[in-house]
Amino acid sequence: MLLSGSDDQTCRLWDTRSGKTVRCIRGFTDEITAVTFAGEHNFVAASGSNIYVYDQRALEVVSQGPEAAVCRFANIDDGEVQALSARGDFVAFVDDNGRLGVCDITDDPLASAPVHFAGGHGALAGCVCIHPELPVIASGGFDCQVLLWDMASETTTGSFVADSSDMCDETRRQMFNPPFAYALDFAPEHGLQLVSGHADGRLMCLSDETVFSWSSCHGYSISAVRFVSARPEILATASLDCTLALWDAESILYPDVKKSSGATVVVGDKPNLLAQVELSAKPDTLVSSETIPVIYTDQGCDIVAYTIS
Repeated sequence: MLLSGSDDQTCRLWDTRSGKTVRCIRGFTDEITAVTFAGEHNFVAASGSNIYVYDQRALEVVSQGPEAAVCRFANIDDGEVQALSARGDFVAFVDDNGRLGVCDITDDPLASAPVHFAGGHGALAGCVCIHPELPVIASGGFDCQVLLWDMASETTTGSFVADSSDMCDETRRQMFNPPFAYALDFAPEHGLQLVSGHADGRLMCLSDETVFSWSSCHGYSISAVRFVSARPEILATASLDCTLALWDAESILYPDVKKSSGATVVVGDKPNLLAQVELSAKPDTLVSSETIPVIYTDQGCDIVAYTIS
């Protein structure tokens, strides 16, 4: 199954074998800004300041309205939800006020509101990722910061900043967006290692308390970063320069440069690029299959699949 959300105010479940919609939720009052699977049978959609939880088993007809949700959480400060990330029954979200919150989808939303963590970004927060094993959440924002959060204390435990002065080419620094953090993913089975993609085309990696930075990995903003589930040695990135790139994850997680603890190390050479594909339109996101080496990315109104050989 594949899950998608759209500006057309619909959320859809797809059969990846047939390429057909098997369930569709229509009639949201706002566009769908984020979707994710959660728990064993649920999926979650964010629209405006609301987070809707659906049980796939309860959706008996192909098309239904938002009221088919088994529960709905309202963001308490009315901030528009920008991104979602789930692990088990916990769903983390960030909003346009720069705040991070967590919902337990097994809770009764009438009895418990989402938990907002203390602090946040100084601008819109656009991406979030829950660590697959550790009680850690990462978020990225338009303040160019990546924040690490402890799920137990509900506070930040660390951060790093993408500094535009790190760019060696002064002309590129003037041409490009500030290095907003647009996308995040934790490396599977590598402890606390995190890769982020930024609006100026750079990749950054937090590895063993050192932050590495590579400028110009893409010609424009990196909109999505994802370790390929069935091939975790590969990192996939999608960019608004209309390209999809596959990178050797080892060259990012363990770059062959001298480390300096507590500082950002600007790496001169790009990571090892394995393949690059031109896309027909600017992609917003990408996901990978859990079981086979296939990547899905949006291109305009289409969802396109790429098989990694």
